[in-house]
Amino acid sequence: MRESEEEKEGCRLDSGWPTSVDRDTRKVEATGEGHATTADGRSPAASAHRRSRISTVVGHFLIGLDIGSSSAKAILVDARGKIRRSARVRFPTRRLPGGRVEHDAAAVLRASIAALEEAAAGMPRRATASLGIATQRSTVLFWNRDTGRAVTPAYSWQDLRAAAPTRRLLARGGSLAGPGDLNDAVAERTGLRISAHYAAPKLAWALRRVPGLRRRVVRGTILWGTLGTWLAWHLTRGGLYCVDHANAQRTLLLHLGSLSWDPALFDLFGLGDLFEAPALPALVPTRSESGALARVGGRSIVLRAMTGDQQAALQGLLCRRAGDMAINYGSGAFVLVQVGPVPVRVRGLLTTLVWSRHLRPGEPERPGGCVASYAVEGTVNAASTALDWVSRKLRRRIRVADLDAALGPYEPAAPRSVHFLPAVSGVGAPRWDERARPRFMGRIEVAAPRDLLRAAVESIAQRCAEIAAAAAARAPGAARRARCAVRVSGGLTRCRYLLQAQADLLQRPIAVSASRDATGIGAALLALEESTTWPDLEKDVGRSTAEVVEPRSGPARAASLRRAWARAVYGTQVGPPGVHGPQAGSPAASSNRRRTNSRSRKARNQPARGPLRVPRKAR
Repeated sequence: MRESEEEKEGCRLDSGWPTSVDRDTRKVEATGEGHATTADGRSPAASAHRRSRISTVVGHFLIGLDIGSSSAKAILVDARGKIRRSARVRFPTRRLPGGRVEHDAAAVLRASIAALEEAAAGMPRRATASLGIATQRSTVLFWNRDTGRAVTPAYSWQDLRAAAPTRRLLARGGSLAGPGDLNDAVAERTGLRISAHYAAPKLAWALRRVPGLRRRVVRGTILWGTLGTWLAWHLTRGGLYCVDHANAQRTLLLHLGSLSWDPALFDLFGLGDLFEAPALPALVPTRSESGALARVGGRSIVLRAMTGDQQAALQGLLCRRAGDMAINYGSGAFVLVQVGPVPVRVRGLLTTLVWSRHLRPGEPERPGGCVASYAVEGTVNAASTALDWVSRKLRRRIRVADLDAALGPYEPAAPRSVHFLPAVSGVGAPRWDERARPRFMGRIEVAAPRDLLRAAVESIAQRCAEIAAAAAARAPGAARRARCAVRVSGGLTRCRYLLQAQADLLQRPIAVSASRDATGIGAALLALEESTTWPDLEKDVGRSTAEVVEPRSGPARAASLRRAWARAVYGTQVGPPGVHGPQAGSPAASSNRRRTNSRSRKARNQPARGPLRVPRKAR
């Protein structure tokens, strides 16, 4: 029998992960450890420590669940840091006209539960487990509170259906702008720029376009949230309705300074109804010491951590010193530089909350009652997605495992006659142009398919190098650790050509994680109880390196390659807009390309539709 709305509104866990929000103040009812007791009279922290000591007798495991752009993968880690079992279940992604990218939310849920059940099957029957969940960020949906069924698709982080309203908002400004720029005002509060990729514009689009949705949200019969919110709600059978700080930031509705929902941001995006609705997701830290009980395949598993996929990858690669850099190559590519407990703003990049936890007894008061760690981040909106785009244009199906054979050896000294801009979903950091589209520039009329594929792979490395250069200029510790290895993970690390190009362009060693599951490992490590003593777990899981790829060319050649690529794709020099030239896709950039390249428009900018017309003699 389901709880009444009044009973459910007052329900919260002793974990510090509440499910209720005060309707008048809109502040989370935080319940820190040490302020509540369990049925046996112990504090939650003491009970957690007792559970951890008991678990070492019967066996305790960590499970990390990584919900990416095309699959859900769960890994089971034992106390020795060994991955005992893993399972991946794919789910479909729909790509529709108008830049729309979406998932069937029920399919994502089924895939996640199936992966969890398969991984958990590797545990002995009496064993216990802690679960950490990492999800693709900025993906949101609405669902029915009574039935648990989604009433909208899950709008993917790559989705651009709200691009036009977002441009209109930026053009007219808003209440936050005052005399300055609206983007700067939003970045001051959220650490992010206004972009259709983030959740708020997509939530506003759905409230405008889905019949009856706004009315049902106002009545409280429809809930909304991220993929993590959706999955946690189902795993706890409706007992946990929350958004962790890391994913909440990607909604563009979280005030990073106070770690609370910002009513001014809700109003800016036309989402005041969501803020005033009876059901507003509680804000929770990314990790909790005592957690919430979830049911997986008949087992009781403690959900201790929820975060974004890139934050989890940074944890999985153990990048914890200020200046440590990590790159995760997936559907997109993400460059993150750890900066520590104080958020830092770097022009053209994002300020990202990596993890948060409740204050412990004796720690000084902090905003939101939490301790947090931050990074600066740059996003390449398309990595493997860009290679898929090129493969379709070439009418060839190329798997990642076959890329090196198709590309041949990497030759840094060879001239590049063709360049590519991987703008399948626009250009991300540090230039930020959602209207840019993927295109080849150069002598396409004489290029072989291998040349075009090489240009596409190198463009991913070029975009990551562009972000790394912007971070190195301002991120604390980045200059001091500029010669340290960059730790990389993700499916594209199987492409040695990409790794060598990245090492040459960055002029830094590339340390390839022995496991391509850094995101799942990071989610599992976040779920580790701090009171549990697993002394070698992090070293065993996170520090294992398959290989280190060293640069093969010198700084002069790297600088030359970067300048040539930037001139070809942007019509400008290396650097973010306003420093060395206009942004991609702008009229000034187009003008520069016309002045620097006398070849025809058709030869320079291959249209997005239809296959690439490669001359027969070049095939």
